[in-house]
Amino acid sequence: MPSTARAVTCADAPGAGADVAVRLVDLGADDEATARAASVLTPAELARARRGAPAVHRRRVLVRAALRVALAAELGEAPGAVPLRTAPSGRPVVGVSGLHVSCSASGVLGLVAVGRDCRIGVDLEQVTPWTPDVLGEGWLSPIEQRALARLPATARAVATTRAWTQKEAVLKARGTGLLEDPRTVVPPIGQQAGTVAGWSVRDVPVPDGWVASLAVAANEETPR
Repeated sequence: MPSTARAVTCADAPGAGADVAVRLVDLGADDEATARAASVLTPAELARARRGAPAVHRRRVLVRAALRVALAAELGEAPGAVPLRTAPSGRPVVGVSGLHVSCSASGVLGLVAVGRDCRIGVDLEQVTPWTPDVLGEGWLSPIEQRALARLPATARAVATTRAWTQKEAVLKARGTGLLEDPRTVVPPIGQQAGTVAGWSVRDVPVPDGWVASLAVAANEETPR
């Protein structure tokens, strides 16, 4: 069983009865740990992982295994027996009513989340230095651009990264990802929590140098 993940407290998520378990994944694990992680994957998952470069292969193995282990803890099954598949969009889907999963990776850190009785999306990004060029990259709405410009220069790098993670968490939760224009999802710039396009969004605790966001809605809701 993989030993490269550790739990993050993120329970009692917004939404009636909603509960979310989040785990950080060390993507800098050694070959032995990666081999242990690979042992719980299906042949199809292993084949997909092998199609990437060595770093991509390691990331795919470790994140997918961590997701299987998290689901195994939830379901009381062996990680290899968890009914986990990948949708055509690339989104992980678990074949159990009421359970939703999401994952993300950036640099040497990964994040997996399991939501019970709620729909979820997570995104993790490493903070990069602020540059005004980001305003012309096409993913920020005019409202967001103006809000970023009003922040102190020292706060813009984290605020920009958080805005991206909040957008992508919502888009993942919707099941569309970046097939939708991220400019249509407008988060509260500079805020760690709020409501974004009908989804409750908040920070996930991660090490310094990264920002992560979780988007949650109750199962019966379909926020747009």
